Amino acid sequence: MVTLVVTMSFKPEHENDFLALAREFAATVHSSEPDTLLYTLHKHPSEPHTYVWVERYRDAAALQTHSTSPAMQAVFPKLKNYLAGPPSMLKLDQVLPA
Repeated sequence: MVTLVVTMSFKPEHENDFLALAREFAATVHSSEPDTLLYTLHKHPSEPHTYVWVERYRDAAALQTHSTSPAMQAVFPKLKNYLAGPPSMLKLDQVLPA
């Protein structure tokens, strides 16, 4: 399994735009990517306008499928306009349970 923790901060004037885009995109991921096991969005507890995606993929191939999907290719250019800075990404490879 592969887990990603992706933190994104948004320009305040685009926060609602991001949330609308995120709802639509997450629904697409849930309905079309069976090897994406978890795809959730969380509001950061102390940093305003900041959100954290927690994503779990069956394996590296599932992550690759997600990263190169037509939906991702369509959403990322829009998302870039809303960001206050570059996202940070932490990739975790599951050790236990094996």
